[in-house]
Amino acid sequence: MTRKPAPIGRTRRSTSERTSNRADLDAGRVNQKLRTRDSLVDVAADLIRRGQHFSVADVADLARVSRTTAYRYFATPELLRAQATLLAAGRIETGVIDQLARGVGSPEDKLDALVVGSHTMTAAHEAEFRSLLRLTLDLKLHATHSVPGRPQFRQSWLSSALVDLKKELGRNRFERLVAALSLMCGIESFVVLHDILRMKPDEAKEVKRWAARLLLHAAIHEAADTRAAQPKRERSSARRSK
Repeated sequence: MTRKPAPIGRTRRSTSERTSNRADLDAGRVNQKLRTRDSLVDVAADLIRRGQHFSVADVADLARVSRTTAYRYFATPELLRAQATLLAAGRIETGVIDQLARGVGSPEDKLDALVVGSHTMTAAHEAEFRSLLRLTLDLKLHATHSVPGRPQFRQSWLSSALVDLKKELGRNRFERLVAALSLMCGIESFVVLHDILRMKPDEAKEVKRWAARLLLHAAIHEAADTRAAQPKRERSSARRSK
């Protein structure tokens, strides 16, 4: 007995259903892969916050992911650490320092509050910032662009805190001051004062406050001296032209 062909409409619905099911399955696999990757990065970020060293296998075991799968996502611990470092650093709350930089008060007061706030934040998240510094050095050493560079938070904060002095100092001197003051913020000065000079946390903080204040006063006085000398140069040029 010859089987009757299925109605066209039914065939179309069946094909559409199979396509939809396949798309759902593909989407499910993608989501699962993302969840697996995020799980590995989360575990690694937690280890960074604790200041612990780890291998890809260590993270895989803690995340309850097979080691083979983990190595498929991150072939080396350096790649895993890079992604986890950026995640850990990105979770650090910087809103308080944003408010200090853009708040009320004199430029000197805001600068002092900013230096203190940066020091406090760095001390509270020392492990994450040290890992971020290590990542920066590795990126420069191997000249790889697979991981984004560090954000320029300190430049933005300092520029906002001192914006009222920009006209008085002039653009070039203002930018040079911001660059110099950047040395008083972040993990780099923290490492120099703590690791190399063996300073206690409060002593290191006071050194940074003192240096920042001197740099600010020096820039202001230099700008004032330049303005005071300007008429003298003009008068001297006028006399020579006579």
